[in-house]
Amino acid sequence: MKEAKKSPASIKQIPFKDLIALVTSLVVVMILAEIFIPGFIAPNHLLLVLYINFPLSMLAIAETIVVLSGEIDFSVGAIFWNVIVIGAWLMRGEHLLLPILICLLMGIVVGLINGIFTSILRIPSFITTLGMMIILTGIMYIVGVSSAVGRASLMLSSFAVGRTFSVPNLIWVLTIFLIVTFIILEFTTFGWTVRALGSNARAVYCSGVNPVTTKMLVFIISGLISAVTGLLWLGYQAIPYPKFEGGVGVGASLSLEALAAVVIGGTQFIGGKGGIHRTFTGVLIISVLSSMMVSFGLGYEWQQILYGLIIFLVMVAYMRARVS
Repeated sequence: MKEAKKSPASIKQIPFKDLIALVTSLVVVMILAEIFIPGFIAPNHLLLVLYINFPLSMLAIAETIVVLSGEIDFSVGAIFWNVIVIGAWLMRGEHLLLPILICLLMGIVVGLINGIFTSILRIPSFITTLGMMIILTGIMYIVGVSSAVGRASLMLSSFAVGRTFSVPNLIWVLTIFLIVTFIILEFTTFGWTVRALGSNARAVYCSGVNPVTTKMLVFIISGLISAVTGLLWLGYQAIPYPKFEGGVGVGASLSLEALAAVVIGGTQFIGGKGGIHRTFTGVLIISVLSSMMVSFGLGYEWQQILYGLIIFLVMVAYMRARVS
């Protein structure tokens, strides 16, 4: 009974030297960016890079929590885009509170459904969240193609594009989410349980902790963070412009980018190993590389190739480590 409430020190963590290597990689990438693009590491430009990559950073936080529990969530990008379109339709430039509550509830409900299918019906999260992404894609086509009207409320837009102490409000929001999730995952019983669940679900069950409840909460939190991200980005855009990606579900590329940031940071798919601070380092690496590719005139398709290669290489390294 007491083992599940102990510090996760007993859970095997990624060696500290790997974190040093990760930070070193980020420093090298930023030095290269400064060499090829003078002024790249200027504070104002770095803030701009973070600002533009706000959705990636937030969804990577959601994905990290899920992956730490030993699962995966492909629906985060689809929730993000559905909230943008449906939220704009509900707000129509005037309403705020009720549309926000409905959008947040939508994220919670989608997360709850993912959690039920994964933890109670025992359907692999890969299949569950992929199916959810396809369902949300259908909803996006219905709403986004036939009646994508409306805009963000003026109050929401004012906050999303505003600044506090010369720093964009979205950066402050991201900072708060990073700090809060870091504290929860590193220093609370819930965070330790999530890690233990990803590392050894049987041990969690034998210790008296209900793994079903924990796993459902993990997916609910992921859906909620995705919905919050969609609302704030709707405020930034003011008018929605959903991306319909032929052949794949809506938001699929954004979900994969968030997943790429997670695996670059060293959070492994077996769960329990990694953390928010590592994921954010991965986000920074991806953001800098993407900015460099855009500056070099390379299109979006090259960025997708980069993300795919990164995930492929990380997965190969993971499988080799697991076999050994």
